[in-house]
Amino acid sequence: MAAPPPLKKPERGDWIGWAMVAVGGGSAPSAINLAIESAPPAVIAAFRIWAAAVLLLVYTYATGRRLVMPTSPAGLELWLYAAAAGFVGYAMPFFLFPYAQLQVSSIMAGIVMAFLPVMAVVFAALFAGEPMTKRSLGGVLVGSLGVLFLLGPAVFGGISGTALGILLLLLAVLGYAVMGVIMRRAPDHPARSFATMMMLAAAVMATPFAVGAELEGISAASWSAILFLGLVPTGINAIVIVTVVRRAGAGFLATSAYASPVIAVFFGISFFGEPLAATQILGLLTILAGVALTQSGGHKTAPASSQAGITAAEEKTPGGPNSKEQAAPHGQHGLPPKDHPAIR
Repeated sequence: MAAPPPLKKPERGDWIGWAMVAVGGGSAPSAINLAIESAPPAVIAAFRIWAAAVLLLVYTYATGRRLVMPTSPAGLELWLYAAAAGFVGYAMPFFLFPYAQLQVSSIMAGIVMAFLPVMAVVFAALFAGEPMTKRSLGGVLVGSLGVLFLLGPAVFGGISGTALGILLLLLAVLGYAVMGVIMRRAPDHPARSFATMMMLAAAVMATPFAVGAELEGISAASWSAILFLGLVPTGINAIVIVTVVRRAGAGFLATSAYASPVIAVFFGISFFGEPLAATQILGLLTILAGVALTQSGGHKTAPASSQAGITAAEEKTPGGPNSKEQAAPHGQHGLPPKDHPAIR
């Protein structure tokens, strides 16, 4: 069994990767805003996933990995896990986010995405055998309070569309957390290959919903935004995360969870002139405080970049089926780096 390489002090390239993950995730809500101007959510989801799937497929084979075929019981089982994770972590959220942003601003989408590490800690405790500490439980409660700050004005103010949009965003975040649990329980397999399998399965599942959709009215700007969503926050970020976590560790990359929602707010204000309400600021700060508590409570979360897709960040080396390419702190969703799926 090959020993995992030692983690290195983050270097310039690692910080560049950190910035790419943070900016890629933070830019996704704004890109979705541009896409939904003329493209239906089903088209956005399907073409975004296919763009990422093709990129990851090329990358996987170019780096010497191969996809297992579902011709054996073990291969079929692996593909079933990949399909389940691909549905809840890619196909469903990538449809829900555009649909939700027909109701709420990109700023709100970016802020709600910050809740992912908090929700992931709950699912890790319930389904992945990772008990919560008192501090991480406090983080869950504080982060949940932040969500209430966001929902309160919409619910009590009678703004049903906004409340629906926030609930859809939370459902998408729930999908990411469930994907982490599925990946935790999946059979061991090289991360790059499994991430590609998840993306391909998600693309196949998303395609029927886009069949028959009117494509002629979609503008060049919307197509560009869809391509950007597939290649940058989903595809390229997935590759960057695998590389950076292997070199510098998941704990280092986890801090981008604080930057992505702030970047989403900045882009929403700068490019779309979206207003930033006091309750949104309060909600964001409270959620980030909850994230900080969950991390200091023994759960090192990976970046909660909005819709970026974060692939598994733990790889097996050719030294053996269970050897790890990196031994970092727990990855996204409060799970080990193997379960580090790529978001937004």
